[in-house]
Amino acid sequence: MEKIIKVTALVLSVLIILSSVALLVGANADKKAGGVDFFGYKDIVKNIENLEINQTSIIYVRNEKGDWEEYQRLHGEENRIWVGLDKIPQTLIDAFISIEDERYYSHVGVDWKRTTSAFLNQFLGFYSSNQGGSTITQQLIKNITKDKEQNATRKAREIVRALILEKALSKEQILEAYLNTISLGNGICGVQVAANYYFNKDVSELSLVECAAIAAITKNPSAYNPEDKPEGNRERRVTVLKKMYECEKISYEEYYNTALEDIVVDDSQRKELEAPINSYFVDTVIDNVIEDLSEKYSCSKETASSMLYNGGYKIYSTVDLSIQSKMEEVYNETNRYFSQKSYKTGEKVQSAMTIMDYKGHIVGIVGGVGEKTVNRGLNRAMHSPRQPGSTMKPLGAYAPAIDKGITTYSSVYEDSPLEKYYPDGKDGPREWYGYYAGNMSVSKALERSANTIPCKIVKELGVKESFKFLTEKLNFKYLTEADKNLASLAIGGCSYGITTTESAAAYAIFGNGGKYYNPVTYYKIVGPNNEIVLQDGRNNQAIKLGTATVMNNLLQKVVYGWSGTGRGIASYSKMKAYAKTGTSSESNDLWMVAGTPYYVGSVWYGFDTPQTVWNQAAAATVWRTVMKEVHKDLEIKEFEFSDDIVEKEYCHYTGKIAGKKCYWKEKGIYVEGIKLETCDGIHKTESSSSSSGSSSSSKPVSSSKPSSSESSTPSEPDDSTTTTPSNPSEDTSTPSQTPGGDGGDTSSDGSSSETLSANQ
Repeated sequence: MEKIIKVTALVLSVLIILSSVALLVGANADKKAGGVDFFGYKDIVKNIENLEINQTSIIYVRNEKGDWEEYQRLHGEENRIWVGLDKIPQTLIDAFISIEDERYYSHVGVDWKRTTSAFLNQFLGFYSSNQGGSTITQQLIKNITKDKEQNATRKAREIVRALILEKALSKEQILEAYLNTISLGNGICGVQVAANYYFNKDVSELSLVECAAIAAITKNPSAYNPEDKPEGNRERRVTVLKKMYECEKISYEEYYNTALEDIVVDDSQRKELEAPINSYFVDTVIDNVIEDLSEKYSCSKETASSMLYNGGYKIYSTVDLSIQSKMEEVYNETNRYFSQKSYKTGEKVQSAMTIMDYKGHIVGIVGGVGEKTVNRGLNRAMHSPRQPGSTMKPLGAYAPAIDKGITTYSSVYEDSPLEKYYPDGKDGPREWYGYYAGNMSVSKALERSANTIPCKIVKELGVKESFKFLTEKLNFKYLTEADKNLASLAIGGCSYGITTTESAAAYAIFGNGGKYYNPVTYYKIVGPNNEIVLQDGRNNQAIKLGTATVMNNLLQKVVYGWSGTGRGIASYSKMKAYAKTGTSSESNDLWMVAGTPYYVGSVWYGFDTPQTVWNQAAAATVWRTVMKEVHKDLEIKEFEFSDDIVEKEYCHYTGKIAGKKCYWKEKGIYVEGIKLETCDGIHKTESSSSSSGSSSSSKPVSSSKPSSSESSTPSEPDDSTTTTPSNPSEDTSTPSQTPGGDGGDTSSDGSSSETLSANQ
């Protein structure tokens, strides 16, 4: 009965596979004319054709003289050096064909005799071990697609692909691709690297026994590796030699004598051939190029990856090795800058930093703390979005509102309770400094990192408009529909957040005249025929030139204003800087984003599993330490500002241009030509205390006298930060008068953190 069931299952399976093959081959008969692409055969053909270019891609960097020099060759996780079929000895070709696919030149991609035999054995058990039915063509497909599921569907898919591939490419093309992609242990792919690695020879110099030893590895690289498993390799290579004799590729004498030979493994080239541990910058280059090639050629990332590693590209990178080195030095000083550990999980605090110039060129990037030990692992600077806290305020609120003329440098708003501000009826965010300060100018609100005022501005601007600006102009890819609310867009309580790379690119608009440049790691990529394949330069005018100048001046007050939350970085250089700090709920995420006349840098500091960070100055300390070294030998220069900017005195009480009767005046920056009201000198008296219960309207308001909060040092942060003990082992060189962050400004509503979560 059991045999009947097995035979029935066998017959049905065979019928299903053969029917699928007949239908799919028929549907793909006119494949070269652009027929239906079943199972992605076009991608496989394109991949193999690109592999045939036979050249290593190289990353170039500028040296100290400004000349381009080779920096690193790319072979990815699979170490492969392509060699043409004419350079591979016939003995090695015969060894592989004999042991892997003796009817290679006579079948059409599938060896039906072996396939049927292997299939029957699965059900009827003719042989004591499983018999492989895959041809060299089928093995190549598995190597290219990584499609290695163990089921009938995968087998049918593989058979169809093999039949089609044999019509698209010649036997020689398929064999060459196979011999250059086959896995041969220790991360090695291809016979050239295997010859280098195991025998310190070029593949053309291999002896018969060495050819058999390499062909022996294929069946099971971990069991037949001549370096680690010499006995296993000996046993298997004798089988290879015997098969070569049976296939009449060698004489009996050659078989007998060679079977008795020992091999000498020479791994003196091992270190040169092993993949180096890339810097975070090189990892980022690889990811960027794969993504851009995939987009340009409308192919899968797997295909783009093969193109990169084998396409002979010259990648002219944007990295400044001096900057990258300085960043890595700081990030490797774990005991000084990154000593905090989690009481809950024991994990160490983490951080990421991105530095770029004002055209989007990434000059340095670090995606984690400590020594980097793996290639293309987690890069927090690119792939770990975190809540940006108050660094969102200039981006989601102030910049787009000023750009549209909704507000100005000096517009006055009331820092007051936001009652029933969210759609669910809950109150809006409270202030991190513990009270409501009353009337406050945009300049002072940004300097002090007030929470209520950017919420009022975003409400006036429009949530949709703010979201559109962030996602379309600044290309924030991790914002979702769930972030269309004030908590996310005004004060950074996002569902996921942003990365340091996104943050740096966004803040660059305040130092380059309002242009957003897509962050890139290369100037250009040149193909093997010296044609430019890809080039940098994608940009858009995110905000007006004048708006960028106004925002630059506003953000400089964060660094140099008496109540600025970013004063801790002022000592980085004699040059000026503009900045914004950020602290998310419970002090889980600390940020410092700041621009200098040369570069803009963004630092995130926190735990992979969100929890409180002790040292509120940590992100500012890292930024200042790195940037101090980066700018140490640079020529002093100023920011370049718009010519259509005018400086005017405004009335402290109303925010309007000061009239003759205004006795408390301050200087403001405005775009020339915008309509500005002049204060009539009548300063209406209104209460500015936090208990006034005044309206949360976002319209500018007036006051009869300066708020007491405008002339006093900010109070201590709320409980979300002040109850956390300091860590004495952290760097404490940040000036004590400033926390180096917002002092606890949060992306929640302070003590009412559930309000934020209800609106994220």
